Amino acid sequence: MKKKTIFLDRDGTIIVDKGYLADPAGVVLLPNAVKGMKLLLDNNFRIIVTTNQSGIARKYLTLKTLAAIHRNMKQQLARHGIKVAEIYYCPHGPHDSCKCRKPEPGMALKAKRKYGINLAETYGAGDKVRDVEFIKNFGGKGILVLTGLGKKERKLLKGLPRKSQPDFIAKDLYDMARWILQQQATDAHG
Repeated sequence: MKKKTIFLDRDGTIIVDKGYLADPAGVVLLPNAVKGMKLLLDNNFRIIVTTNQSGIARKYLTLKTLAAIHRNMKQQLARHGIKVAEIYYCPHGPHDSCKCRKPEPGMALKAKRKYGINLAETYGAGDKVRDVEFIKNFGGKGILVLTGLGKKERKLLKGLPRKSQPDFIAKDLYDMARWILQQQATDAHG
């Protein structure tokens, strides 16, 4: 059976958003993140993390520190039986005009090349409108999670174009995973 793919944001979605996290010891998993990720893995999903890390461009942290942060996060997840297939990050600032900073699709295009993913069949979740736009930019289904900045970002949805609107608003990653599996079941029988 072919693996399905979900793109997950990091800060405010999987781990507590501490604003420019620069200390590997500061990685704290959000409640229900493990439960939601486990549910997806148990149902043949590949989890790919995509994260904007402008703290590198701003000199708040180094690539070495970022690698240590990701190592710590992966170790914490592994203790719960969760394996992340890949972590892609954009080290650029918002004014660098790069193609990898969300909502631009650069990180997803890298994943497509490596894993042969049909991007239109993917899901993605994050706590910011740009995470939803990132997924919608290549035809996937975008989910806004209300963890992290999600509640604040939800208020920004009013008046935004259709391409910025999430397909679902979830309390957390577990709520998101249950919705995705429900969608998959509906699609299979529809």
